[in-house]
This record gives sequence, structure tokens and C-alpha cells, in this order.
Amino acid sequence: MTLDDDARAELRALDAANGLRVPRIVDGRQGPRVTLDGVEVTSFASNDYLALAGDRRLADAAAAAAEEHGTGVGASRLIVGNHRRHVGLERAIADWMRCDGVRLFANGYAANVGVLSALAGPDDVVISDELDHASIIDGCRLSRATIVVAKHRDVAAVERALVEYRGRRCFVVSESLFSMDGDLADVRALAELCKRHDAAFVLDEAHALGARGPEGRGVAAAAGIVPDVLVGTCGKALGSFGAFVATTRAVADWLWNRARPFVFSTGLPPMVTAATEAAIAIVRGSEGDDRRRVLSDHARRFRMRITSAGGAPDSAIAPLVIGDDREVMHWTGRLLEQRVFVQGIRPPTVPEGTARLRVSVSAGHRTEDIEQVADLLHDAVRR
Repeated sequence: MTLDDDARAELRALDAANGLRVPRIVDGRQGPRVTLDGVEVTSFASNDYLALAGDRRLADAAAAAAEEHGTGVGASRLIVGNHRRHVGLERAIADWMRCDGVRLFANGYAANVGVLSALAGPDDVVISDELDHASIIDGCRLSRATIVVAKHRDVAAVERALVEYRGRRCFVVSESLFSMDGDLADVRALAELCKRHDAAFVLDEAHALGARGPEGRGVAAAAGIVPDVLVGTCGKALGSFGAFVATTRAVADWLWNRARPFVFSTGLPPMVTAATEAAIAIVRGSEGDDRRRVLSDHARRFRMRITSAGGAPDSAIAPLVIGDDREVMHWTGRLLEQRVFVQGIRPPTVPEGTARLRVSVSAGHRTEDIEQVADLLHDAVRR
């Protein structure tokens, strides 16, 4: 048997189990309407919550930066790749997030892996929500810490773990807005627990940043709390690329020295940082407020029509749990026939038996788009 034979056998097994993933090709700008495999569709599958990914202002900022600085920085930031655009973006994010230290990462996956593997160690304990993102799970594993998986959004379970491991350094890590369920962590309760038990609170705001909170600063800011470490992404509501960690100056400097995905990665292209700065300016202003209001209205309107949709009432992520892997992909196909794209999500992204249609609304959708997808989904809900 060759490696190719092994791969073919594994792919056949995945296909038989309704787990095979086949890529689709998007052409043109990202937005509420995209060209998918050559056909224009209304997309409810993107994390482009504020409809900024195709915004001309971000593209113009990126083009100007590319003209001035070129397309790449040539090395990791610890060698010769520490561009002034990186430093400027970190300062802009620090001002936005009201913190002393910011460190840029290539993406949200790298940020979570880098933070957890750099800050936690074999003598420590990490308490993680059972539905935390794969990047958090992998970061926990790489830290070699004792890992406690708490039941989803179960604050009491987190407290029991903190009591059980009293005397050891503990980290509590959670998403703020859960990427596949659209519900919210009780960040205020978790922050209070961490303060009471002298634990560190690490919060992943990937799906909330830009879309929620004052100036789009996320769930923590809306709750009036400050986690020890906040992870944010620039490739979702900000419409750009990359990620960041917002924390204290000392922790940011520690990550500079010890976060392997940062230390051993080429710095972000200057044009990407320019696009992100342009996005932050929009998100922080009155236009950002307007887009967040539209996003919230769309989310509420969809749930008024589809009352079985999960997630918080105003969450842009509205899952419809189907259960069966084959059935959920059947519905993705039926919707595509009507030129509407809703991605079916299957294990291992979600737990076994919870395959779902993940409806993701955007501020760029029209009211009639929301009503159309709700009408098309009525049969799936009544199955």
C-alpha cells in the first residue's frame, strides 16, 4: 500500500460516512451575494458580519500600502519583518481595546494555539468549555497542562474545577460568542470566578469582535469586564485578515518571546494591516453602530420567522440542528437549487448527532433576503 492508496481509502470511508468535504470556488468579492461555482447566490455562510470584506475602502487602503511597501515583509517580526505598519496597527488596536499590550498573529487559530501553549505549562490547569473552538482545544493540548473540560456554559462546573485545583495556577478559557451555536458565555460570571479564585481569564472574541459591544469591542466590553487575555480576529466582522491578542504589556512581550506561532511565522503583509486599520476606523464610528443595529435586526427577524433557531436572540449565528449528516447536506443542496447558500456543518466540527445548517446573517443582507431564507427553511424545520 502506498500513501496515495491509504489516502484514497480514507476518502472512500469519509464519503461512505457522509463526512467528505468538497471545496467550492468563490469568484469576485466576498459579500451577501457571491458567485459560487459559477452561479450567483445569496450567501448565509460567511463570517463577514458587517459586510466589510468587499468594501472598497479596505481594498483602497490595502492597494495604497502595497504600492508604498510592497506585498510582503520577508521574515518573521523577530528578524527583519517587524514593519512599522505592524507597530501602527498594534497601537491602533490597543487604543480601540483600551489595553496596554497587543500582539498580532497570522490568524485566530495561531493566536489561540500561541497564547495557550506559551502561557500555560505542565504544572498548570486549563478549564475549557466543551464547545470551545478547535484552536483552543489544540492550544490546551500543546500546553501540556491538566485540562478540565466543563459542560457548555456551566459556570458552576467551572467553579468546581477551580475549587478542586486550588493551589495550582489556573486558566479559564472560553469563546464569548460560540461559533457553531451562536450563544453567549456568561463572561461576567466567569470573570468574577477568576477574580475570586485568582485564575487567569482567556476569552476568544473571534465572532463577537466588531459585531457586538460599544465601538464593536465585543461581549466583554458590553458586559463591562476586562479579561486577562482577549483574542480577536480581523478576518470576520473586520473583513480583513489576521488576528490579535489584547492584554497587558508584560504578557504581550512574553508572547513576543515565547508564542511559537508568532516567533516562527512571517509577519503580516503591510497591505493587510492597512485594510484592518481602515476597518477599525469604520467599526468604531457611527457607521459601525448603524451596521451593528442592522445586523441585530436581521438576526431577530430571522428568529421571529424560524423560532427553533438556536443562539442568542440578536446573534448573527443562527443554527438549525438537523441531526443526520446526510440530511443536513441534502438541505444545503436544496437551498442551492434556489440560489441560497447555507453551509451544512457536520462532525467533527460539531458533536456527533448535531449536524446543522449554520445560518449566518450579515448587515449587508436585505430584509427580503432574510425573509427568503426563512421561507425556504420552513420545510427543514418541520421535517
